[in-house]
Amino acid sequence: MLDGNGPLDTASIGEQVTERLRNEIISGRLAPGSRLMLDQYKALWNISITPLRDAAKRLEADGLVHIYPRRGIFVAEIDRNVLMEVFQLRIALEPLVTELATPHAPEAEVEAMTEAYIAAGRPAPEEERQARLQEVDEVIHDFVLAHCPNQRLARIMATLRDSVAWCRNAVIEKVPNAFDPSLEEHVAICKAMRARDAEGAAAAMRDHLIATRDRTLKAMEGRA
Repeated sequence: MLDGNGPLDTASIGEQVTERLRNEIISGRLAPGSRLMLDQYKALWNISITPLRDAAKRLEADGLVHIYPRRGIFVAEIDRNVLMEVFQLRIALEPLVTELATPHAPEAEVEAMTEAYIAAGRPAPEEERQARLQEVDEVIHDFVLAHCPNQRLARIMATLRDSVAWCRNAVIEKVPNAFDPSLEEHVAICKAMRARDAEGAAAAMRDHLIATRDRTLKAMEGRA
């Protein structure tokens, strides 16, 4: 990922500006609903306003910002509809990615991944434990994508990664002990993959995604 404060390569300034602003939004540094101040980035990156305006239009096309004439540019809000759309796609596609990846996943790597999840969940001071769980939270999702032999499917899934990260970063603080429920679900996926049970791994991934969706929506809606 590009350094948000480093010098820009003028040969590809438009792409770099778009990527940097995209990262500001996806990472949560620019919060949903906040105003995107182009003049601020114009001064920070020592560039003209034109590539920033062009980048804003690209981000609007991607659904990350809204441009309002005479009002300004605002980061899009993440609401229930956005979350549902992202999870609908993941639930439809990622279990298939997992099923296809399972026969091709190196046994030693699956074993190491399983042990990493188990180790992350071992007793420790709560802050340390949550940090460990967060560190491994996306490992299984990256792993199945890397070992999926259907490259077209993998590319489609890869295009969702920004949306997934954006939603996760925006709502994670609203989910109490967010990574605890996922641990057991991730281990179940790993164990099915270790047993070369492709259908079981796909089912475990689907169960995990549905449970994650439900937990996220519950937290977003403020239900106990």
